[in-house]
Amino acid sequence: MGFTVHLPTLLLLSVAINLLIGGLLWAIFRLRSRQHCFRLWALACMTFAVGTLFAGTRAFIDTPWITVFLAHLFLGLSPLLVLAGLQRFSGSASRKTRRSRHALRLSAACYLLILLLTFQGDPLNARLLTALFSAAIFIFAVYTLSKLDTTPSLPVRILKVLFTMHGVLMMSQALVIGMDWLGLNQANTGFVLQLILVNHILLATATTLALPLLAFTHSEQRLRVMAERDGLTGLYNRRSLFREGIRAFDQATQSQTQLAVLMLDLDHFKQVNDRWGHAAGDDALRLVARTLKNELRDDDIIGRVGGEEFAMVLRITGDDDVRIITRRLLDTIATNGQEIDGLPLYISASIGGVEKAGHHKTFADMMIEADAALYNAKDKGRNRAEFGRLTPETSVS
Repeated sequence: MGFTVHLPTLLLLSVAINLLIGGLLWAIFRLRSRQHCFRLWALACMTFAVGTLFAGTRAFIDTPWITVFLAHLFLGLSPLLVLAGLQRFSGSASRKTRRSRHALRLSAACYLLILLLTFQGDPLNARLLTALFSAAIFIFAVYTLSKLDTTPSLPVRILKVLFTMHGVLMMSQALVIGMDWLGLNQANTGFVLQLILVNHILLATATTLALPLLAFTHSEQRLRVMAERDGLTGLYNRRSLFREGIRAFDQATQSQTQLAVLMLDLDHFKQVNDRWGHAAGDDALRLVARTLKNELRDDDIIGRVGGEEFAMVLRITGDDDVRIITRRLLDTIATNGQEIDGLPLYISASIGGVEKAGHHKTFADMMIEADAALYNAKDKGRNRAEFGRLTPETSVS
């Protein structure tokens, strides 16, 4: 039993689905007006539907300007709009991205010119050109996705697979048409092209469904980051630091490993704000945050828990000396904080620390003891570190 495809039904179904999805994406764009990627993706669906509709009228009218030129113009424009939407989604305004956009406009103009010059000779010319152009766009779309730094990565992987399949399918179509020109496989050309068309329509529909998934998961992740991170420094906020600290405390208790908590407060920070302004104070806070991230390990937990107060949870081993770590932090902050953006701020800090011990029943116990040690450091002259009651010789001046 042979495989047959009722093309009019398939084309009408494709047009209806893409118009429906395009309308949905346009509605999302109106509701989320700042995300112009949805408008471009909606237009991509609609141009694909219009191009498919024009191509389908070939069975009823003999007007190449409509059934060939306009059909392939819209079909070639559709992947270009998808790629433009991806670039808008990335939100990058770099010089490299602007060059890519200019290159896309130039390639679209070349595609239009070549299509205009070749479509009347043989309809397969337009089909070959559209296939090669679409394949190149989808390959570049895979490259664009690989540059996206977004989590979770599942939608990106799905789109990479879909775009790769699109590119392979379009190259296969170009190969089939080329073989037909060479007089090879003429009997099966129509069937193969129909089969490619079916798969292309299915892939186009799957792609238009995966694009909103990419945008929504990225927005959700961005909202989560905003809820968990301090807006000025990018460190954990107080609530997130306590959550991660409790988790680290429980893990250290179960595995019987060491843990240390450090509380850091900038010395005389109000004087910095009063003399140099809050903008200079914000620069100082960002410098301290960068210093902590650079000096500590990736698995250490760092947060801003107050105006100029920071907290750190360190997963230490027997080879780690917390006093050496705190001295290095104090020295680096004092050195880097002497002058910030040309202003002589002379930033310094005080640290209070504690290492996990048997009398610490909760993470909050460690935070309370580290906070008390911090006030002890400030009372003893600032720009120094003091530790909890477990270590008699605990000052680091």
